[in-house]
Amino acid sequence: MNELSPTGYDSQTDPVLNRHHSGRRFIVAILAALVIALVIVWRRGNGETDQNAETAPELSTSTIPTAEPNRPATVRTVAEGDLPANLFLECGHFDANDTAAILSSAEDVFDLSRLRIGRELRFFFEDGDARAVRMEYDRDTERKVVVSRDADTFTAQEEPIAYEVTQETAIGTIDDFFYVDAMDAGLSEATVLEVADLFAFDVDFTTDIRMGDSFVIVYEKRRRNGTDASDGRILAAKFVNAGTPFFAYRFETEGRGRYYDAEGRELERQFLKAPLSYRKITSGFTGARLHPITKTVTAHYQIDYAAPVGTPVVASARGTVSSAGWEGGWGNIVRLTHDNGYTTHYGHLSAFAEGIRSNIPVERGEVIGYVGSTGWSTGPHLDYGMRLNGSPVNPLTLDLPKGAPLSGAAMDAFQESRADYEELFR
Repeated sequence: MNELSPTGYDSQTDPVLNRHHSGRRFIVAILAALVIALVIVWRRGNGETDQNAETAPELSTSTIPTAEPNRPATVRTVAEGDLPANLFLECGHFDANDTAAILSSAEDVFDLSRLRIGRELRFFFEDGDARAVRMEYDRDTERKVVVSRDADTFTAQEEPIAYEVTQETAIGTIDDFFYVDAMDAGLSEATVLEVADLFAFDVDFTTDIRMGDSFVIVYEKRRRNGTDASDGRILAAKFVNAGTPFFAYRFETEGRGRYYDAEGRELERQFLKAPLSYRKITSGFTGARLHPITKTVTAHYQIDYAAPVGTPVVASARGTVSSAGWEGGWGNIVRLTHDNGYTTHYGHLSAFAEGIRSNIPVERGEVIGYVGSTGWSTGPHLDYGMRLNGSPVNPLTLDLPKGAPLSGAAMDAFQESRADYEELFR
């Protein structure tokens, strides 16, 4: 809509003035074209070409050098309201057919129609080719999605992000509180929170911290293309609380890195405190409860968590699926076997997660099913139970054990790795 003058008169709607302006614009356009033509002839006569002409840079994009020769990257940060198709067109010169092909090629890798605000898209070009030959998108701090173009064919794959990594050590004493003092020692906010998570079952960082407590954190400092990036892994950590030292060492075994204490026991507690995000506990662990359906008093050696239908239910500890199916009053139920003689069950599920079946290993926190109200149930909830060597235990009062200790060659390798930090931790 055109903005009106203070009198409400809009000159752009006056047909007489419009004819007058149109004639004048036509004359100006002819003169401008003649001037441009004369400039081009003059520049060619002096050996100049259009390649030396400056062009105005596009807003919110930039060009960065890369390790690949003759392939500069146009970088665009995804902003609120950006549509992937528009970004692909503006920055990579991909038309609608190209965009459809890109999304199709990446569908088994990542959904590129769901770009996150603040993330970067990078478009790489080769001389003489108007369309980008490569596009990159960081799906997180560790992995990127790479789309490559060969003529009109697109392929997509996931690649690790390459960083320049150095080992750094942050040493500090609590003068204020841990968050502030750790960041003053050089740790990023994310690393500070990770340290708190590592020691969460030994130290309550909201109530247990004392003036004079100390810490030593060995971690990976990362840079990317010469610019500081997010911190990498914590390699080892020591926290002294009220004179008691606690240790965490990262060690890889069975193809996965985990954290262990000085005795080689997995630092992460074996069980989660709850296997889902729930609204409330509707029935607790008790030897006598009036059953809402049978109206008889029976033992209820499990916890009922009320939650909406479809809420993801996760394995509370690493283990193996012993069964997954329908069991009468339990409805759909998953039973897991864990280390140290523990078993758990997850009843009244609306559905099982894809791939959940007998003898399948699952990780702590892996989704195994979804809250429902199947079997003998009066409303959507999860019936969660735990047993130790066949006897029921209350998950809410359980003194959560650490994971199983390393043994044999793995323990020997761990002790050798741990020795690298002994001098630093004294």
